[in-house]
Amino acid sequence: MSSKNLHEKPQNAQIYNIEQKNQKNKKKYQNNAKQDTSVHRYIIPIFILFCIIPFIIRMKTYDPNMSQFSWFADIDSYDDYFLYYKQWLLVVVAGIMVVIIAFKSYKDKNIIRFTPVFVPLGIYALMVMLSAVFSKYPSFAFFGGFEQFEGVFALLGYCIIVYYCFLFFNTEQDFKFIMKYLIIAAVIMSFLGILQLVGHDFFATELGNKLILPLKDQTGYELKFNFGEHRVYLTLYNPNYVGVYVSLVAPIIMIMLFFERNVRNIMILVVALIGLLISMIGAQSLAGILGLGIAAIFIVILLWRYLVKRYYITIPIVLLIIIGLLVLNNVTDRRLLNKLANAFENSKSKYALTQMDTNDDNVSITYNGNKMYVIYQINDNETINLLAIDENNQIIASTYDEVTYSFTLTDERFIGIIIGINTNTSGEFYIQESGVQWLFTNQTGDGTYYYINRMNKLDKMVTAPSAVFTNYEQFASSRGYIWSRTIPILKNYILLGSGPDTFAMAYPQQDYMNIKRLGYGNAIITKPHNLYLQIATQTGLISLIGFLVFYGIYFVSSVRLYINGRFTSYYAQVGVAVFVGTVAYMFAGLANDSSITTAPIFWTLIGVGIAVNHKAKPLIKEEVAVMNEKMIDEKNRKQKKNKLFNG
Repeated sequence: MSSKNLHEKPQNAQIYNIEQKNQKNKKKYQNNAKQDTSVHRYIIPIFILFCIIPFIIRMKTYDPNMSQFSWFADIDSYDDYFLYYKQWLLVVVAGIMVVIIAFKSYKDKNIIRFTPVFVPLGIYALMVMLSAVFSKYPSFAFFGGFEQFEGVFALLGYCIIVYYCFLFFNTEQDFKFIMKYLIIAAVIMSFLGILQLVGHDFFATELGNKLILPLKDQTGYELKFNFGEHRVYLTLYNPNYVGVYVSLVAPIIMIMLFFERNVRNIMILVVALIGLLISMIGAQSLAGILGLGIAAIFIVILLWRYLVKRYYITIPIVLLIIIGLLVLNNVTDRRLLNKLANAFENSKSKYALTQMDTNDDNVSITYNGNKMYVIYQINDNETINLLAIDENNQIIASTYDEVTYSFTLTDERFIGIIIGINTNTSGEFYIQESGVQWLFTNQTGDGTYYYINRMNKLDKMVTAPSAVFTNYEQFASSRGYIWSRTIPILKNYILLGSGPDTFAMAYPQQDYMNIKRLGYGNAIITKPHNLYLQIATQTGLISLIGFLVFYGIYFVSSVRLYINGRFTSYYAQVGVAVFVGTVAYMFAGLANDSSITTAPIFWTLIGVGIAVNHKAKPLIKEEVAVMNEKMIDEKNRKQKKNKLFNG
């Protein structure tokens, strides 16, 4: 017995030494945090990205330079409130970061560091730059485009931000500093969101107007945003981006709430979390729902041990969220759930009219699978012929109304179609189906047929090729339509893309029939509502691969790091929180795209995540080693006990 007890001591001593070593490493990181407080001045640019840029709303009148396109109005003045100044402040911050990196690399030769994760990021940045240089629309690619303002300098700025965070986040104090202000920003956003939801939008007040409008426009100018009554948009340009913001930040706050011990901090986190969820419901954002759903799955996978251990926190939080969502959904007349149900109702579209194109000699139509052609002729005696013929060149039967100068087709193949002469303007005729009229003319210089669009401009009407979501265009609040027409054009942009901020030019805006039918008739489609289609179209498929590989490396390394973690260090806690937040953002990107309103926060958090993973890795390895040694010791102890008992 005594010999066995003596043999047991070295194993216990080994475990004790490992635990002691782990505590020593923690103290070393804590001491470093206390000693190196001067590094805060290098974190100030990140503070601007989190706490200033997202809140900028300021009127900027500019020339969109879009009147050159037949599908855009002839205007040379347009007002932006949310995007222009956000872009250029970000570019300035990124420029300052470059100067700081250059200065520090000159002063401190050891500051420049490199890891494999930056190889695909570099490829992405290179392709972004090349896509801008070789774009057909350089002014948009370099300086930002209509209703987007996310040009090449902004995209390259994102890459600089990631590397800057990797270099300058070195101590626990750095991460605490930036997490503190991320949460403060979330609290302010929550306050704005609640006010907008209850109908007291701060930016609709006199003070709000003064903050937004230049001094010369403040007299006699009342500013109102047309997002709908009680709709939450925060300072993020569009309610959709509220969902993106919430899906990125709310999981971080939720995870940090599980680890927090300070009562005051817990209350602040709870307020921020509830406010963000209220804002998301008020925004009616599908992207937010998708992102938070995925975040919940990853929280369970990575933190299940901690959730079970601190059940007295987990259960109240879950119940609070569920009850809160149910109450708010009822208060808002089930708007969010109804929108969610309608968006993902995968019903097949059934349209009789499936094609309408302007050709050299006619306007061609496909109706119930049958082809017909409309021809407009002005004779020498100034009489007009308006003919509808089928694909066999036979005139289609119709009845003529002398009052309205219209023909109602009576052929059973084309019941429901009316063609007529526009009596208000000479040389024009219309085709009407389901109460909707399309105006055409061939009285132009080249004699071919043109559609007269809502800007009263002549343009060719085409039926754009479709893929994947064909006949399911109403899927995800009609995102299926934009996706179905974007996918076929990707083959044209494999290498370089159309250029940053040029999606509007790449998209088939001349698909007038479907654009009008799917509810986009009064809008210009400037984005695909999908982050990955946006990247592939604008900066090319190669840049998309670079972006995905970059995030994929971060994703895999984070999963491997945190799947077995016990999260006893602050580094690990921040690391897993940031990781889950970025995962939610990436999934929200399936239903929304990159925007200067939210993307800077995402890219900053990616940089923070890469930096904190390097800090958390040795501590988690120590944790796992200690746990493995304890398990081995416990197993040996039980085996020895069983041997003694059996003996």
